[in-house]
Amino acid sequence: MIIDKLTNWRRYSALAELRPAFEFLAGQTEACLAGGRVDIDGDRVYALVQAYTPKPIEEARFESHHRYIDIQYVCQGREMLGAAPAADLDTETPYDPDKDVAFHPKPKAFAKVALLAGYFAVCYPEDGHMPGCLLDSTDQVAKIVVKVRLA
Repeated sequence: MIIDKLTNWRRYSALAELRPAFEFLAGQTEACLAGGRVDIDGDRVYALVQAYTPKPIEEARFESHHRYIDIQYVCQGREMLGAAPAADLDTETPYDPDKDVAFHPKPKAFAKVALLAGYFAVCYPEDGHMPGCLLDSTDQVAKIVVKVRLA
């Protein structure tokens, strides 16, 4: 998992599969005002634009993916992202290959990461993550999740 400010995205440009996603994010912060899916490179790289109120941690659950990397970028607001190795998580809902997601109950111990406006988290398949959680404010969050398919 990588967590950083979007202004530092070029530090990760050696990760060639992430470059189109970061270039999109760096030039499209207005996309947070719209909603829905934005194709960047068809099903290989696309963005899901979301707006929501963060949920209490008690209502959240972990997820993991096999085929896609998630880049979770907060445009506006703030949220908490839970993080734990996917291999250490129990299964709540088995992996669905059509949706590329499995859901997991919260483990007893996990990292709690503050994602503030302007920050991103790169979640690889080995990174179980629990996005959209209440940090310290119920203010609306605007976020872009860029999905990057692995080769």
